[in-house]
Amino acid sequence: MLVTDEPRAGAAPLIRSGDRGPAVRDVQRRLARLLAPDLVDDGAFGPHTRDAVRDFQRQRGLPADGIVGPETWHALVEAGFGLGDRLLWHSAVPMRGDDVLDLQRRLNQLGFNAGVEDGIFGHATRAAVEELQRNMGLAVDGLAGPATVELLQRLHRDHQAPGLATRVREREALRQLTRHGLPGTRVVVDPVFGPADPGPRSPSGTPAHAVTWAIATRVAARLSAHGVEAFPSRGPQTTPSGSERARLANELGADVVISIGVNSHHHPAARGCASYYFGSERSVSEAGRQFAETLQQALTAASWEPDCRTHAMTWAILRETRMTAVVVEPGFLTAPEDAARLEDPGTQDALAGTMADAVARFIEQDVAA
Repeated sequence: MLVTDEPRAGAAPLIRSGDRGPAVRDVQRRLARLLAPDLVDDGAFGPHTRDAVRDFQRQRGLPADGIVGPETWHALVEAGFGLGDRLLWHSAVPMRGDDVLDLQRRLNQLGFNAGVEDGIFGHATRAAVEELQRNMGLAVDGLAGPATVELLQRLHRDHQAPGLATRVREREALRQLTRHGLPGTRVVVDPVFGPADPGPRSPSGTPAHAVTWAIATRVAARLSAHGVEAFPSRGPQTTPSGSERARLANELGADVVISIGVNSHHHPAARGCASYYFGSERSVSEAGRQFAETLQQALTAASWEPDCRTHAMTWAILRETRMTAVVVEPGFLTAPEDAARLEDPGTQDALAGTMADAVARFIEQDVAA
């Protein structure tokens, strides 16, 4: 999978090849504990450290660029927590980690609705903890402390498939959406990047944020013509982060999110169209995968090729949204042939029509009982 620029607006990379110092040593020690026990914590970011970072990124559904940027750093921190290592509760800034993910998985397997298994301790997870405590005679405080964790470990059901309850609820939400139909459906159209984080540039110098904005506004207009309530996740001069865009979609009560990005590569021959949905080692959005496949099929049928297929990722816009979300990258802005199409207003119109029709088809599909 050729993915070198993650679809987010964010800070510059924290740590990369050639760096030295305590921060590199910290990364090395975390990687050694998680997956590379032979990695030497010498504080020098060399080839072995880069390879270990890439392995970790692949494992966590992040672009395997070997750079410890904000999302990779957060994933490294989150991976260091096991259930029972700390007290878990719902706070203004939600707690995140593999311990939260394990908590959610166990709660969902027992039939207590912890929501999407995303490793974020939100309202649904707190409500599930409280319901468990209420049913099992524990003090109802919403805290996943020693007594609650011990109970969950005793009740753990290995025979149940991870994420089964989540998939059932996701399918029911999709069924409700299709029954509602297009008129009044809320769709957030999310143009990736922004002026403060312009993304890659085409051979002619056009920044990615201008291309994604041009396509996104056209998609929103086409969806509005279908009777859909379409909302942009940013303005032409703003650069919200992936988490901020996800929060906006949640606050708007959107039904689906379509995030529009572009790919890039140091080699100009790299081309192709790809679509992404939320998926981690333990949890996958089945509705997201179905949505991504619907879009991918429509785009490749409209000659956005080669077909780079659909892939599970853990970008914030996919992980932190409470509704079905996809990221679409119709081409590589660094490839002259793809760039010429992505920059052309007429082609942008046609691309927007293809995307809007695919969104409508996904919403109006027949969902089996």
